[in-house]
Amino acid sequence: MQYKSFKGLLLASAALTLLSTPLKAQDNTTETGTETEKPPQQSAQKLAGPKIQTLDAISVTASRTEKLAIDSPASISIVTEQEIERRQAETVHDLLKDLPSVELEGGTRHTVIKPSIRGLGGQRVVTRIDGARQNFNAGHKGGLFVDPTLLKQVEVLRGPASTIHGTGALGGVVAFETKSADDYLEADEKYGAQISTGFSTVDNGVHGNITGYARPMDNIDLMASVTRRKTDDYNAGDGKKRAYTDDDLVSGLIKGGIDIADFHRIGLSYRLYRDDHNLPATPDGLSTSSIVERKSKEDSFVFDYSYDNPDNQWFDTSIKAYYDTTDIDEVRISDRRHQERTLETLGLEGFNTSYLSLHENAELAVTIGGEIFQDTQEGESNGAPIGGYPDAERNIYGVYLDNTLTLFEDLELTAGIRYDSYSLEADGQEDSEETSTSPRFAVSYQVLPFLQPYVSYAEAFRAPSLGETYASGLHFPGGGPIPNNFFVANPDLKPETAKTWEIGTNIKQDGLFMEDDSLRAKVSYFRNNVDDFIELDVDVSGGTTTSSNVTKARIQGFEAEIHYDTPTVYGSLSGSRIRGKNTDTSEALSGIAGDKAALMLGYHFQSINLDVGGRALAVREQKRVPNGNDEIDGYATFDVFTSWDADDYVPGLKINAGIDNILDKNYRRGAAVLDEPGRNFKVTASLKF
Repeated sequence: MQYKSFKGLLLASAALTLLSTPLKAQDNTTETGTETEKPPQQSAQKLAGPKIQTLDAISVTASRTEKLAIDSPASISIVTEQEIERRQAETVHDLLKDLPSVELEGGTRHTVIKPSIRGLGGQRVVTRIDGARQNFNAGHKGGLFVDPTLLKQVEVLRGPASTIHGTGALGGVVAFETKSADDYLEADEKYGAQISTGFSTVDNGVHGNITGYARPMDNIDLMASVTRRKTDDYNAGDGKKRAYTDDDLVSGLIKGGIDIADFHRIGLSYRLYRDDHNLPATPDGLSTSSIVERKSKEDSFVFDYSYDNPDNQWFDTSIKAYYDTTDIDEVRISDRRHQERTLETLGLEGFNTSYLSLHENAELAVTIGGEIFQDTQEGESNGAPIGGYPDAERNIYGVYLDNTLTLFEDLELTAGIRYDSYSLEADGQEDSEETSTSPRFAVSYQVLPFLQPYVSYAEAFRAPSLGETYASGLHFPGGGPIPNNFFVANPDLKPETAKTWEIGTNIKQDGLFMEDDSLRAKVSYFRNNVDDFIELDVDVSGGTTTSSNVTKARIQGFEAEIHYDTPTVYGSLSGSRIRGKNTDTSEALSGIAGDKAALMLGYHFQSINLDVGGRALAVREQKRVPNGNDEIDGYATFDVFTSWDADDYVPGLKINAGIDNILDKNYRRGAAVLDEPGRNFKVTASLKF
C-alpha cells in the first residue's frame, strides 16, 4: 500500500509539472586477405564491461573505431549517465564545469550557453547531438538547445579534430548522446515506464519527466520521453534575484530501432526543444533596457544505419542522415518590433572501417569516411532583413582516410588526412569558395602495463560563418557625434586554421593499493598555433563593423585528469593551466580561463546502495587579459551530493539530492557578466515500473 501511494504521488507530481505547460508553449510545437575476426580492442562487446571508471567508457570522437577513452592517444573526458543523474543538471554548464580546459561561455541564462575548449569557443568547437551538427549561431543569442534530462553521455575531445569532424573543430568536439530504450529495459523486459520529478530552491525550479519504452519484438526497441522544466529568477550569493533568468521549457525525444539479420541496424529519432520566456535582447549581457518575448524552438531528426559483424573484417559501417531546424522568435516589449532568425541544417555522414591482419604482430584499421551538409539561414525584422543575420547558404563536403597500425599490441601508429571544400552564397553578394586539408598523426607505446605515453600532431580549420561573411545593414544606431553603425560584408575572409602538438600519457592500473581498486589518469601538454583568426572590427567613429582575418595566436597549456575507484571509496582530481597570446603583438588573448582545479570524493555504502560525497571547484584569478579589459576574479565553490538506489525498499525507486554552492558564494565564471546562482538545495526522485 505504501509503495502504491508513493508511486501515485510521484506520478501526480511529474504529470502536474508536465501538464501545467501553457497552451502558447504547446502551439510552438589472422591472415591477410582472409575473413578474420575483428581485433579484440576494436570490439564494442568485448570493450564494454562494467563501467566503473569514467575513462573506461567507450569513445568514438577521436577516431571512428570504438575504443576505451583511457586507451586513446588523445585528451578525452566522458560524463556518464550515472554522473548526469547525480548532478541533477539544469544546464550543460552543470555537467561540464569540472572538466579540464572546458568552459561555458554566454552566462547563466539557459539558452545562451556555448562550450569553449582550450580558450576557443563559439563556432570553434564542433557540437553534435546524436551525431547531428548543432550549427546555429546568432551572435549574443546562444546556440545550444538541449535539456540534460534526455542525455545518456557527454564526450569531450580537447584539441583540433578536423580530420574526423571537419570544419569548426579548432578547440575540439562536444558530443551529446541521448538515451534509448536499451538504457531502461532489462534483458527479460518487454515494456516499462519511468517517471521523475524534482525541485531546486535557488530558483523555485520544478521539473518532471515521463518516459515510456518497449521491446515489442526481440529486434525492435521504442522509446518516448517528455520533460517540462520551469524556474523563476534565481538568487545569487548576495541573496538578490537576477532579473530575467527565469525559464519555461519543454523537451522531448522519440526514438526507435530495428535490428535486421543479426548485424544490421536502422534507427530513427526525433528531438524537440521549446523555450518560452522574457529576457534581454542581448541575453549574455547586463543591460535590461530592451526586453523581448522570446520563443526558442529546435526540431531534429536523425536516421542512422549501422553494420557490425565481429566476424567480418572488411565492413564496420555507419551512416547518419539528419535534419535540424532552429528558430528564435523575438518580440520587443517596448515597441513590438518582431525579429525571427532561423537556421536549417541538412547533413549526411558515413564511414567504414576495415580490420586487416598484416602479420601475427601487425594489425591495421583503415577508416574511409565522408560528410556533406548544408546550412540555410534566414532572418527578418518586421519583414525586412536583420543586420548581422543575412539570408544566406553554406555548403560543405569533406572526405577522409584514417589509418591505425598496431604492432606487437604495444605500439600504435595513427595517420589520417581529410579534404574539405566549402562554398558560401547570399543574394546580391559575391560567392565565397575555399578548400582545406587537415592531416593528423599520433604515436603511442605501452611502455609498461600501466603506462602509455603518446605524441600527436593535428591540424584543423573553420570555414567563415554566413554572418561573418555577409552581414550587412544597421548594427546599432548612433547618437550625437557618433554616426549610425553599419555591417560591411567581407566575402574575402579566409578560413581559420590551427596546428597543434600534444604530448601526453595514459595511466591505467588495477589492484594498486588493494585487490579491487582501480586508477585511471590522463596527463597532457599541448601547443596550438592558430592563424587567420576572424575578429569583428567595430569602427565607432567610421560607422562600420566588419569581420576580418587579423590575429595569429598561440595557446598552450597543461591538463590532468585522475580517477580512483574502490567498491566503497571513489574520487577524481582534474586541473588545467592555459596561456594564450597574440603572437603578432604579444598581447594576451581574450577568452582564456584562469587556472582551474576540481576535486570530487565519494563513499558508497554497499549494504543500502547509498552514495554520499562532495565536490570542490577552484578557479584562479585571471590577470592575463587584453589591454583595456578588466581582470577576472577567481573563485572557489563547494557542493555535496547523495544518491540512493532504493530498489530493495521500493522497487524501481532512485533518489538524488544535493546542495550546490553550499557556502553561498557570490561569483562570476570566466568573462561572464551575470553572477552565478547562490546556495541551491535540490532533490530528484525517479521510479521505474
